[in-house]
Amino acid sequence: MKFDKNFWKNWISDWRAYVAEFTATFIFILISAMVVVVNYLYGQIGALGVSVVIGLTYAALIFATSHLSGGYLNPAITFSLWLGSKMKGTRTVFLILAQLAASFAAYASVLLLFGQNAVKINLGAPTLGLGETIAQATVLEAILSAVLIFCVYAVMVDRRGPVSFGPLVLGLILTAITIVSMPLSGAALNPSRVIGAYAILKSFNFLIPWILGPLVGSFAGLLYELVFLAAETEKINS
Repeated sequence: MKFDKNFWKNWISDWRAYVAEFTATFIFILISAMVVVVNYLYGQIGALGVSVVIGLTYAALIFATSHLSGGYLNPAITFSLWLGSKMKGTRTVFLILAQLAASFAAYASVLLLFGQNAVKINLGAPTLGLGETIAQATVLEAILSAVLIFCVYAVMVDRRGPVSFGPLVLGLILTAITIVSMPLSGAALNPSRVIGAYAILKSFNFLIPWILGPLVGSFAGLLYELVFLAAETEKINS
């Protein structure tokens, strides 16, 4: 097989985007975890306050990095964009690696900052609600991840949508679905919000809902592509 001298250049040409995605995902996970830990230790924030902090942080970071890396901050969204042929495979792989690396870095930082106090609450990572089964949590995470990804396509991918307000829309919908699902599935909706924490804690028993659920929800992007974007392309070409 002939070796392509531009192989590595093609793979790492977007390194600035990967750095931006790592940075934004790190900040998002760090703040999302810290607000949970701070609420646990000191109170006064509450579930509503935690959800608002997570949603506002998400919106702000998408505004800050959408022009640098796309501002996905979520492997499920990145995977969905690949499914919908909106992203090349190599870029998809490196962005997901950056997001997962950010997960480990963020939760290691939480452990450094709060020590065993954070371990008591799983480093601020999502947790299953009392009485919630893995199957129920997986279905809920899949449905709500699909809602989030539908909105990503509607306001960030579909150029007919309110693209300039896209990050705000995503922050609002994330806030809403976090409020309703945090007591049940933990409102992860994003594999990078759990993988780093539970790997550090060496606890892998309940990762299925937070990995499988969002990945199943990723197919909402493909559905949007087939139903709305493809139909619009056909209309233009007819």
